Amino acid sequence: MGAKEVNHKAFDTEKPKSLHAGTIEDALTATGFGKYNFGLLLICSWTLQAMGMDLFGTSFVVAAAVCDLQLSMQQRALLTAMPLVGVVAGAQLWGYISDTKGRRLTLVLSMSIGFVFAALSSFSPDWKTMAVLKLISSTFTSASNSGAYTLLGESCPERARGRSMLLCTCSLMCSQAVVAVFAYPILPLDFVYWIDFLGIAYRPWRLLALVMSLPCAATACLLQLFHESPKFLASRGRSDEALEVLRKIYAANTGNSPRNFPINKLLEGDDEHSPVGESSFVKALWEQTVALFRPPLLKETLRLFYLVAVIYMTGSGFILWLPYIMNNLFSVLEVGGGAGMNLCSVIRSSANNGVGNDTITQEMCNDTIQETTLLSAMMYGALASSSNLILSLTCGGRKRVAMMGILAMSAAAGVMLNLVRVPIAGGIFFFFFLMCALAMGILSVYFVELYPTHLRGMASCLSVMLGRSSAFLGVNAIGALISANCEATFYGWSVLLLTAIAFSWFLPRDKRPGK
Repeated sequence: MGAKEVNHKAFDTEKPKSLHAGTIEDALTATGFGKYNFGLLLICSWTLQAMGMDLFGTSFVVAAAVCDLQLSMQQRALLTAMPLVGVVAGAQLWGYISDTKGRRLTLVLSMSIGFVFAALSSFSPDWKTMAVLKLISSTFTSASNSGAYTLLGESCPERARGRSMLLCTCSLMCSQAVVAVFAYPILPLDFVYWIDFLGIAYRPWRLLALVMSLPCAATACLLQLFHESPKFLASRGRSDEALEVLRKIYAANTGNSPRNFPINKLLEGDDEHSPVGESSFVKALWEQTVALFRPPLLKETLRLFYLVAVIYMTGSGFILWLPYIMNNLFSVLEVGGGAGMNLCSVIRSSANNGVGNDTITQEMCNDTIQETTLLSAMMYGALASSSNLILSLTCGGRKRVAMMGILAMSAAAGVMLNLVRVPIAGGIFFFFFLMCALAMGILSVYFVELYPTHLRGMASCLSVMLGRSSAFLGVNAIGALISANCEATFYGWSVLLLTAIAFSWFLPRDKRPGK
């Protein structure tokens, strides 16, 4: 018994064989990639998906609420676009909070408050109340668009960083499909519950809005199980806290004692010092912003921001027209038409024959969405997610080449959907045209890799603000342009994507593994 006690004490006081100082990157490499990183990858992915459901799921809810809320086409368009306005409104503020208060705190706070307002929107008595509530909820949940990527990227070794962030994008790519999966069984339900004190009839579309808000609450709770970004802590001069977090990550990944972590002191890296002092909020916000537009970051910022504008304008802009385009396509095919037509001819034929607007209005007044619309959203989500998964597992250190390949594929699809006079083939090419959204994940990797820690949150959030602003402009421009000259719209967008390929050529070349 005594011998056992002595041995136990000897084991407790045993020290690691080699302790040494290292940079934060050395320390992250020493933690390995294991259970903690996989868990954080899952939670960050779910957080992004929750945000995507709050942003893009609104189009399904609004479509089914047309009669209940007595929406005109203008009001419907405003409600659908309101989450994009929320993203723009909160992006810069969330960038500042993320860079000064912490990545994890930003995510927990934003998702918690976002859930409250998203859930309340399901009880809206009129469209104006719903617009305000969706604006507020999206302003908060949009923080995860950069916060989740940043927390994940700053908590894993460099060798696994790019792949992890691309995998995280899979969940965002399929968020609209997940909403469609929930909408498929919920919207056909036939129930009405009158709530006297609100003066509303609680119908299936309200239940869908409530269900879509639940992942925000779930992710806010699960994020409590994980630690703050060690890179953020180190950049704020909290090296002891950063080292403690690194020890815990090491223990979770390897199963070893935290005391066996081989690094006992963090050395200051080139990008780990934050120059932001105790200045006023407005001044600090200004310093965080203008630093991105000064050498040596100016060229990278302009290059990346141009790519953000083009990719979001295309991917997020056209995706909101997916239900309209697919509805017209299947409506024409259903009556046996479409022979010898390209996709644009199908859209014109459907509009001229009155298949689109009247039918849609009638279906919306029955609080249903055409089944093919939901199935199309599911198909696109499955295609986008599987493509992103393959990209995550194969591109590795070829992000720049992958970016150019994705943009080239999208540009080619934009041309082919005009040239091929088979309607269903045109619909398939339209799906591939939307695949330029895959480049969003690669852009997120660049924003983590190319900017110093103390500016990373602001750079990511400003990119989101620019991206969603571009998407908002794209959505409105696309509607007018398709009606005026559909073929020219897709040809013009293909040329725009070609310019993005040229900008991608000048992105930094990827580091080879081990160098």
